[in-house]
Amino acid sequence: MKIIFSEHAEIKIKQRKLSKELINKTILAPDFIIPGNSNRERAYKKFRTQHLEVVFIKDGVVAIVITAHWVAKFKKQK
Repeated sequence: MKIIFSEHAEIKIKQRKLSKELINKTILAPDFIIPGNSNRERAYKKFRTQHLEVVFIKDGVVAIVITAHWVAKFKKQK
């Protein structure tokens, strides 16, 4: 799968000092995915004590990253 970063994602990744490698790992091998709004998906992967949340849109074989951030706690939907 090809992963593209939106302009907003590029800005937020730099501000939050995130690694694109971790974001790619989260999209390609998530612990779980929750459907979001407007055809978006929220992928989560645990790294040490926190989960990385990556919001992206899947368009065929392309994933467009909207934003990403660390979350300490979240409520997993059933």
